[in-house]
Amino acid sequence: MAKYKVTVGKPFAIDGVKIEDIEAVEKLAAIEERRDTARHQARITYGVLGFMTLAITATAMLGWWDGSYNELNAVWASGSIWVGMVLGRYFKKD
Repeated sequence: MAKYKVTVGKPFAIDGVKIEDIEAVEKLAAIEERRDTARHQARITYGVLGFMTLAITATAMLGWWDGSYNELNAVWASGSIWVGMVLGRYFKKD
């Protein structure tokens, strides 16, 4: 339980707000949707790039230890398409 209770003024009721410009609400909703989409795309990009970085680092170390880089070639051959798909979004022309 809190030792102190902080209050400023007296509480007020929010009955509702009259919206006169519906177009502004639609624009705000579109902005929020684009922001959420960009956030999800960034998470996917960071996930794929992080996974590929770890996989390439691990296989490069393995190849360095055994003298053959076949594992690194296999990881890059299978993962490069995923890296290309997520990075292609950042380098495309609109």
